[in-house]
Amino acid sequence: MGSVTKFAAINTKVRALKRKMLNLDDYINLIEKNSVSEIIEYLKTNTGYKKAFEGIDTKDIYRDELELYLKKYMIKQHEKLIHFFIGDYRKIIKTLFNKFEIEDLKLYLRTISRGEDLDSIKDLILYRGAYSSINHESLMKSKTTKELVENLKGTIYYDILYPYLEEEKDRLMFYFEMNLDRVYFKKLYEQVQALKKSDREELEDILGINIDLLNIEWIYRGSKFFNLSSEELVNYAIKGGKRINYDLIKKLTYAKTEDEFIDFIAKTPYDFLFKDKKNMDLYMEIKLESYMYDRFLNYFHEGNMDLMVSISYIHLLEYEIRDIISITEGVRYDLDKDEINKYIIRKIHKEVK
Repeated sequence: MGSVTKFAAINTKVRALKRKMLNLDDYINLIEKNSVSEIIEYLKTNTGYKKAFEGIDTKDIYRDELELYLKKYMIKQHEKLIHFFIGDYRKIIKTLFNKFEIEDLKLYLRTISRGEDLDSIKDLILYRGAYSSINHESLMKSKTTKELVENLKGTIYYDILYPYLEEEKDRLMFYFEMNLDRVYFKKLYEQVQALKKSDREELEDILGINIDLLNIEWIYRGSKFFNLSSEELVNYAIKGGKRINYDLIKKLTYAKTEDEFIDFIAKTPYDFLFKDKKNMDLYMEIKLESYMYDRFLNYFHEGNMDLMVSISYIHLLEYEIRDIISITEGVRYDLDKDEINKYIIRKIHKEVK
């Protein structure tokens, strides 16, 4: 079966879904709102997100509830797409659902590490669907971090979390979150490698860029804020990067100073992460995500009859929902409009297609 036949129907569906996303005027209008309730009303009345609130009384909705409803809407869009795929293509789309259960696991782990009852977050669990591999009922019964990890036996997460249970409390969540992200990208990389060469080239490209950026961020944060050893940082790096190969990873992890680290990055396409030294810690993640957003937007518009159109749409929608939450936070805390723009992935001074 040729690519045109395989992807014609799904790409038509995806392009129709993309047209329901926010445009430039929507971003500007949201930033100009004065309250969370005004943002919700605008989303319900003027955008494709009205379906996220169907059957829900939004009069007294909280910020956390807004985020949950938007993310569940995003999951429904994912579920609409998976049925169009078979074989290795379906496995890749299915693997993307691991992000949702990993987000839930991070919520469980953060809550229990603070000594809070997991019952307090039962209504904030994101995904309990058919593509989840974790047993939420068992996890909810956990009273300690160790019990929570023990209740993950039989999943891909148990073996990667168990060795860190005895780590110092201030490092524990860093280890847990880093390893959860690592297992996700490792699984995704393996799924991409299973495709035919002609089908995997663009996926390898975008995945390699994402892995590069995450490795840079983790090595930087692990060294600066958690004092991890060079050996640990090398071992935690994700394989499959596009520009940041093993030799460069070693140079980064063994850099004697922050300036030496930045000098190595300056020789790569990712030097933009460290150009604003004064605010680089504050805005690094936003810069990283903005860079990825631009890449996915290009792939979406340039994509032909291949998987990248769907993959790009899924990520663009995820970034857009993060932006809505960031705008909501900014409005909630009465930030200046220019200040809010610093925290969103899609910059409003650019044309939003």
